[in-house]
Amino acid sequence: MSASADWLAVFEALKRIYTEEGFSNIAINEAVYKHKGCKDSFVRAFTKGVIRDTTRLDFIIGKLAVNGLKSIKNRSLIILRMGIYAIESLDSVPNHAAVNQAVSLAKKVAKGTDKFINAILREYLRKETSIEIPDDLSVKYSFHPTIVNLIKRQYGDEAKKIIAELNKPSPLILRANMTKTTVQNLIFMLTDRRIKAEPVEDSANAVIVYGGEIIGTDIYKEGYCTVQSLSSIKAIEALSPEPGSLVLDMCSAPGGKATAIAEMMGDIGKITACDIHDHRLELIEASARRLDLKCISTEPADGTVTRDDFLEKFDYVLADVPCSGLGTCGSKPEIKLRPIQEKNPELRKIQIAILQNALKYVKEGGYVEYSTCTLNKEENESVVKECIKSCSFARIVEMQTILPYNNLVGFFYAIIQKKPH
Repeated sequence: MSASADWLAVFEALKRIYTEEGFSNIAINEAVYKHKGCKDSFVRAFTKGVIRDTTRLDFIIGKLAVNGLKSIKNRSLIILRMGIYAIESLDSVPNHAAVNQAVSLAKKVAKGTDKFINAILREYLRKETSIEIPDDLSVKYSFHPTIVNLIKRQYGDEAKKIIAELNKPSPLILRANMTKTTVQNLIFMLTDRRIKAEPVEDSANAVIVYGGEIIGTDIYKEGYCTVQSLSSIKAIEALSPEPGSLVLDMCSAPGGKATAIAEMMGDIGKITACDIHDHRLELIEASARRLDLKCISTEPADGTVTRDDFLEKFDYVLADVPCSGLGTCGSKPEIKLRPIQEKNPELRKIQIAILQNALKYVKEGGYVEYSTCTLNKEENESVVKECIKSCSFARIVEMQTILPYNNLVGFFYAIIQKKPH
């Protein structure tokens, strides 16, 4: 039996994520492209599942290996993680098939280790129910200890619930393009293609999808919807920009929030979408074309550098700043495995500079929305309060930390009005 294209793709994606600290979505996309014939949805779910459970899987492997975890070379360790995860969590793969695939994979990519892989996995099948996972949150939910400590310090008794929820895969949420359809019509189109979908409570624009591949459908290609987190959608709904407004999106790529604003304004007005990298501006332009939105123009700009031609020019300014991304562990589980700095002076300097410029660019009476996809308060409330302290003409209208419950991802936004001065 030879290793399937699916297992080879998963192995290559994991190897890049673990050894090169690659991003999971990029690594998976490249592996799927390379291994023709593999099933995208299976590879994606399998890869992210292994990443999500890495520390817990390693604890199990360490209990099974006579010489401990450190004695196992990287390629063999990846294969063992895959094999144990498949046995535990992949209902579509029988246990014997998981062992056989792992052994076949070892013969191809870790020559000479197939007997060792076979022995460990069969030992796991014998001892599976007797291995007790400690109640240590960093092991049980596979989070780097620095992340666990940060959440415990900042959220107290809520920490365990937050960590457990961050460990779950993010739901698939679609934003209906209200310039072309409605939520109910989008659900009808999805249902007609045998994709189960429902409206999301407390959002006028969101649909939750259960299973099915969206990106390849005509519905997506023809611009009826966009994949976006419910938290991001709710943040833009809270800003609620008026049609005909002048809007600046300072850190726009790949364009999810800029296109959401354009749709909510009925494609009436003007949105200037900026990014520091030209190739990322192309992503925004492609999204606007797909959604048939005409009011978005792109411009290269560094959000930390003040632009005189932007001063007091815009009715709304969105500052969706670079951040640690802690709230997105559900869709980017590699974040869980990497250390986090609670106080990161370099990142904070960037965040403050962007927000300070945003307050310069908005008109008197206009609104700035500062947002992140992290739960680290040092990047959220702390940044906003520092900027407001030195800006007497600004007032906080709304400040919201969104915890990762009820189909939401961890997120933060603050809406700030520039008072006449």
